[in-house]
Amino acid sequence: MYMSMEEIHAKYNGQWVYMINCKKGEYWNVIGGEVVAASKNRDDIFKAMLTYRKEKSMTYFRYAGIIPESENFLL
Repeated sequence: MYMSMEEIHAKYNGQWVYMINCKKGEYWNVIGGEVVAASKNRDDIFKAMLTYRKEKSMTYFRYAGIIPESENFLL
């Protein structure tokens, strides 16, 4: 089910999410999509991403909420 980024942040606050069928806004920013995996553990999301590795739609991975100071990642 398609959800806007506002809905995703409200429902999955404090979790990593992986989305398919994403839609882009005016400035190529992701404005929503279909959440297919959500977890507080980032590694769970990486495993779920393997299931969709041949997905033809736009996919997106992000943290919904404020990133804890204990998390480290590269942009």
